[in-house]
Amino acid sequence: MGDHARLLRIAPTSKYVRANGDRPVSGWAHNPQIEGEIAAWYDATSLGQEKTIVRRVNRLALEHVPYAPLGVMLQHHAWRKNVSGIVQAPLPLFWGVSKTA
Repeated sequence: MGDHARLLRIAPTSKYVRANGDRPVSGWAHNPQIEGEIAAWYDATSLGQEKTIVRRVNRLALEHVPYAPLGVMLQHHAWRKNVSGIVQAPLPLFWGVSKTA
């Protein structure tokens, strides 16, 4: 496996790597080999087997491209100093927030 394969780390449980043709996130990926490897990962009986299968899934994902990430979304939040109880989350959560005078 080349160095480029080490850069990609896709978990077999990720909905983005699924390639079953009728229910993928992207709507078009169909690859029985990827689906077979994912099924084998669920049936693995040791950590060594899981790691080997994950390497194969990642290699197949690079070769067959079941999805293509098109970017990253960042949301920036700013809060006044008199606001407290802010929870660090990917979206603003307003429960537990209080404001002092």
